[in-house]
Amino acid sequence: MLFNSYSFIFAFLPVTLVVYFLLGRFREGKFSNGWLALASLFFYGYWDIRFLPLLVGSILVNYILGGRIAKARASGGKKAGRGYFAAGMVFNLGLLCWFKYMDFLIGSIDRFMGLDLPLLHIMLPLGISFFSITQLVYLIGIYFYNEGKGERDFVDYALFVSFFPHLLAGPILYHKPMMKQLRDSRLKSPQAENFARGIALFSIGLFKKVIIADPFIAPVAAGFGNAAGLSALDAWVLAAAYALQLFFDFSGYSDMAVGAARMLNIDIPVNFRAPFRAASLSEFWSRWHMSLTMTIMSYIYTPMIRMRKKLTLAWGIFSTMVTMTIIGIWHGSGGTFVLFGLLQGVGLSLNQVWKHYHLPFPKVLGHILTLAFVAFSCVLFRADNLGQAFQVYKAMLGRGGGTSHLVDWGPDQLIIVWGGAPFTYLPADLWVPVLAVLLIIYCPESNELVKKYFRPNLRWALALAVMFVYSVLHFTQVTAFLYFQF
Repeated sequence: MLFNSYSFIFAFLPVTLVVYFLLGRFREGKFSNGWLALASLFFYGYWDIRFLPLLVGSILVNYILGGRIAKARASGGKKAGRGYFAAGMVFNLGLLCWFKYMDFLIGSIDRFMGLDLPLLHIMLPLGISFFSITQLVYLIGIYFYNEGKGERDFVDYALFVSFFPHLLAGPILYHKPMMKQLRDSRLKSPQAENFARGIALFSIGLFKKVIIADPFIAPVAAGFGNAAGLSALDAWVLAAAYALQLFFDFSGYSDMAVGAARMLNIDIPVNFRAPFRAASLSEFWSRWHMSLTMTIMSYIYTPMIRMRKKLTLAWGIFSTMVTMTIIGIWHGSGGTFVLFGLLQGVGLSLNQVWKHYHLPFPKVLGHILTLAFVAFSCVLFRADNLGQAFQVYKAMLGRGGGTSHLVDWGPDQLIIVWGGAPFTYLPADLWVPVLAVLLIIYCPESNELVKKYFRPNLRWALALAVMFVYSVLHFTQVTAFLYFQF
């Protein structure tokens, strides 16, 4: 089920909210968590019920292993706890490898050894990256930090993992803060301020997705579909267009997720903080997909850094390269994602070298280079394969074979040409990319905007109503979120 659909907005969400708060009146809200867990499982199964047993099975296995690890830790049996912990790592990483990377591994082995191995054509279950990493972090917290001790309510754990706002594309949740909220009976009653701010965030996110991100779909698809015919200007604008599409699509989803959770009086992590205003690549990653960045930094990069008593620049660079390669692979199988991680690692390593030697660097130039690098690397996120990505890169470097012109002016319309394939924008539609750029430059990030400036008054109500209604009226073609494929 998509956030940007009639079924979610006018059926699932209102029914879930009403029943949740009605049940919150009984037995200190214990029934409401059960309802929300069932609603979340329905939400997941609505997309493809074949994968619902996979989610439920994953929850059961990790719940049992978490209990065994906690019991072993409590009795001091570290060896037994280590075995259960290893089983949990193998189980969760095994699920990811089987569903997400098995065909890629088979294809790679086949190309390298020429064995003519058939691909399995395994379908990728939605959200498997997110519910797997959420439970990996849960097991790590129990084993290394003794978190979750005594917390053995299966319904609460199932809700923590399957909570519908985060289930399909994040943000990544942490067990301790979620359990604290799920067990607070005071949060089982409607709270006007949370409800209002939740609606505000949801409406802003919906507008980002439907009105700003979706109009980029056709020209971006046409550009990558004609990668061999791009000129240098075409290729750079294409990369920038996809970077804008990806940002407004994913941040729109995140806003809607945080907003839906806030209506339920639950706070989940914010994923974006104006990343395109960053003056360096390290600052960009501290503002982009923040829950993933924090998780990878906490559980991979920082432990690697602490392995050495004396941190050297070389070890810092090595740790960065490993961390970013893992981030690239986490997003998907294929050489494009591996290369994306390596490219980000190289960029961050150069950033480290620059800081290590305290070299001066103008901030304005930092902004420009960071944006250019992000747009350049986004090509790998969108390209169907390495060959297509390299065609776009050749064009970006002025070595493409394209003779097309990005812009042709007609008497009453603007024709944008991607690799010889014209896509006509009527003048009324030209404000979308302009609005996207203006919002990035001047407007506060959505969560900051709602937190600092939102007021429950008529002016805000009218603005949100206009955004919401305008977005709903544009549900002519409901599109999935880009991060569902990762």
